[in-house]
Amino acid sequence: MVRSGAPEGVHFGKFLKELRLRAGLGLRRFAELVDLKPSNLSAIETGRREPPADPAKLREIADAVGLVEGSDEWAKFFEAARRAGQLPADIRHMADRGLVPVLLRTVDNRRLSDDEIAKLIQEIEQRHGRQADSSTSDVHSGGAGV
Repeated sequence: MVRSGAPEGVHFGKFLKELRLRAGLGLRRFAELVDLKPSNLSAIETGRREPPADPAKLREIADAVGLVEGSDEWAKFFEAARRAGQLPADIRHMADRGLVPVLLRTVDNRRLSDDEIAKLIQEIEQRHGRQADSSTSDVHSGGAGV
């Protein structure tokens, strides 16, 4: 079975299948909608194949199952698709921003705990207004929001 960088207990393929079935889509119809071969989709759902790495393809799949960008399920979907050692596809572009690596190194060098990082996130949200995504509290608490 293929291992992703997803949090413990979140299997991309299983989650995708749940979303697909909830949307009332059969495997062949869904594969056609997202331009995948049914055999490849089946392999992804059963964990024999990695989730797509392309952010645009993941967005297409997320849209096809009715996920709302910024929702907890959106964050969970992209986090589950993440490969070990990589940022989730929906935020991978952030690595190109000059200060993001500096921020991550600072967090690492200071050995900030998850609680301290959560406090930083809360401070940013208070200063700049909270986004529609409430997944940061789930990340901090170890919940299934990602």
